[in-house]
Amino acid sequence: MRIRRRLARRTSFVGHLQSPPEAFLKPTPLLVALLLAHAPALAGPRLETRLVASPHLEDPVRIVVQLPPSFGEGNARRYPVLYFLHDGFGSEETLAKRGIASRLDAEMAAGRLPEMLVVSPRGVGTWFTDSHDGKVPYGAFLSSTLVPYVDGAFPTLPRRSARAAAGISMGGYGAVRWGLGSPELFTVTAGLSAAVQQLSRRSAESLPFLIRPAFRRVFGDSTAVGPWRRNDLASILLDEPGLAARAPELLLRCGTEDKYLLSDVGSYFQKLVTVLGGRCELVLEPGGHDWTYWRSVFVPFAADVARRLDRAEEAG
Repeated sequence: MRIRRRLARRTSFVGHLQSPPEAFLKPTPLLVALLLAHAPALAGPRLETRLVASPHLEDPVRIVVQLPPSFGEGNARRYPVLYFLHDGFGSEETLAKRGIASRLDAEMAAGRLPEMLVVSPRGVGTWFTDSHDGKVPYGAFLSSTLVPYVDGAFPTLPRRSARAAAGISMGGYGAVRWGLGSPELFTVTAGLSAAVQQLSRRSAESLPFLIRPAFRRVFGDSTAVGPWRRNDLASILLDEPGLAARAPELLLRCGTEDKYLLSDVGSYFQKLVTVLGGRCELVLEPGGHDWTYWRSVFVPFAADVARRLDRAEEAG
């Protein structure tokens, strides 16, 4: 009985010795606040949001600019620019929200991706081109307002060989259309699952239900000889001899399981551009028309574009 009591007392005594440290180690609101206040900030992409006013549009356009890792580190460096045009369900925040901006920043910081500014304008419902009725001349905003604004507000290399435009789906159409309309601005344009199909009633009806109203607002309810033809990429090339040769180099990338059959359309478009004297590279690979595919290939897609641009350089 004495032995048991002594063991019980010893166990109880040890328990009391262990209790204070355990209680001390439990996090309290004050301790958590102190730790957070003194913890180093997690590195991430530096994003600036601007409102860009334009004489072409009633309201300012919101843009998000991703700054390269070396930006502002006591240097006078100037950078090439990639203009990114989002998909039909996206916005100017798409790259940030989808985690792409962080991956681009990490690749640039590691030296695996050339440093560049990435400019993402908000183009919801615009298809990144002028509307058929002239009420929303978004294409004019891109060329006449956005590019000069970016060159004036940020340390860019303000020349054709240091600019690119690229987009996904609807934005892919917009990038190609922008390059054909203003070939003097870009050395390369690119589309990931780009909507380069012929503009027709059939292609309009195949679009997602929520995208169709914007399609009609931009392109109208037309026939082959109206606004649809004027905005159809193949028709633009065929109607202006020599444009393909003057246009920026075109990079197309698409999944072979694309539900809109854009891999087949891309193959046709690549052949058309080449026959007309232009430069077009096509990459087909497994994938659908969704963010599972786009997220998996965006970094190499961006790298293909960046390698064709002038490198960042010190201002002299």
